[in-house]
Amino acid sequence: MKKIDVRRADLNLLVVFQRLLAERHVGRAAKRLHLTQSAASHALGRLRMMFHDPLFVRHPKGIEPTPRALALAPAIADILDRATTLLASPVGFDPSKPQTFTIGGTDLGVFTVLVPLIKRLRATAPGVDLRVRSLDGTRVVAAFDRQEIDCALVPFVEAPVRIAREPAIKESFVGIARRGHPAFKRKRVSVASWAALPHLLVSPRGEDAGEADEHLAELGLKRRIVAVVPHFLAAPLIVANSDLVTLTTKRVANYFSELLDLTIFEPPVPMRSFRRGMAHKKVTFSAHLLRCSTSVSFRGCYGRAQRAPPTPVRDPKPASSSY
Repeated sequence: MKKIDVRRADLNLLVVFQRLLAERHVGRAAKRLHLTQSAASHALGRLRMMFHDPLFVRHPKGIEPTPRALALAPAIADILDRATTLLASPVGFDPSKPQTFTIGGTDLGVFTVLVPLIKRLRATAPGVDLRVRSLDGTRVVAAFDRQEIDCALVPFVEAPVRIAREPAIKESFVGIARRGHPAFKRKRVSVASWAALPHLLVSPRGEDAGEADEHLAELGLKRRIVAVVPHFLAAPLIVANSDLVTLTTKRVANYFSELLDLTIFEPPVPMRSFRRGMAHKKVTFSAHLLRCSTSVSFRGCYGRAQRAPPTPVRDPKPASSSY
């Protein structure tokens, strides 16, 4: 490996690298950096010389990172985060001043955390604005490294040490069906009877089977999945107007049961619970501000907060994203 003389290296080029990675387009990156396109192209040329790699190659829609660029991205993000923290003013968080934070999450995260969070922020931090990006757990680390988000409200079981997690909310699953569904005239439904019903599967990644199907297969059973949707909040509406049944979180079920006249039942197969919390870069100053403004929300809206295990987190078997 060829050594680089740090005294001659322009570390501002790392900022250009990170913006090119996020935008995947030289022109857009230049605009975000307040540079001319020629200046951004010149900076890319210098980056290529610095790392002895093309880093970004032409693509019909702009540019795409090379494997070397993707390998460099986490380390560069960490360097820039640490530099930002080192140079940031130690002034405390002022909730009355304008602040904008970008949060990554699914519709379930928005429902579970963001709805009460916005209510809390309007009362305690009126200067804070939020922007939400659709994001699942598989893309969290990449989104942090591209500086696309300040924090994430998604469950994920592994994270590098540079990403921390705040107190988590424990989620558990129940089944829902429309009230008056003939299958639930009895108080208890057997596993075989439940499997024979038409099912709605919630799968953010578009999978055709979920955790429940694994348990059914062990019993020699299989359910018919009539429909697959990516959004948890669409499921109660579909179930309320059909003969389908589905699994969802207890919070979603309790909220919609009266609004949509739903029946809640215990799943006849064991379903693992999971923890939902806030993930953020440990050394990101903006994430520190967000923690100051939101920490009370986790406690105030959901009772005593539960601490997530220290990162990195490794479960013996990752929970399914489909149910």
